[in-house]
Amino acid sequence: MAEDISIQLSLFVEHGREREAANFYEAAFGAQEVDTYSIDGALAGVAMRFGELPVTVAGSNPNREKMPSYGGPFFPKQAGAVSAIFQINVADIDAVFGHAVAAGAVIRDQIQTDTLGRRIASIFDPFGHIWALVERKPEAAALAA
Repeated sequence: MAEDISIQLSLFVEHGREREAANFYEAAFGAQEVDTYSIDGALAGVAMRFGELPVTVAGSNPNREKMPSYGGPFFPKQAGAVSAIFQINVADIDAVFGHAVAAGAVIRDQIQTDTLGRRIASIFDPFGHIWALVERKPEAAALAA
């Protein structure tokens, strides 16, 4: 059964900020744009790839925002007002952290070493989502361990 399962995420931002978000994710993390989706001629989503993971950056439906009982998904109303943290495993945390901040991210946690010996950091993207950055250990170090 597991081989029949794949996962794709939809990351919601404020309606009208889809292009801005896609541009940020490209500049900050090297995400690649695959396609765009429009509704009545207005951009509604940008299909992207974060490494191998397909992610659609979508605008939160304003009609659902007006009627919360109708149900989400909603975009974060303030930094960190989310139910999930996105974790990105990177080869060079210093470079990715620098790119993210230069692209408009706000530092949540500076680069530090965790209890497992990994270098980690976290940021808020300009849309309120939290991103944890985890540096992959070099292959030689991983093999020696």
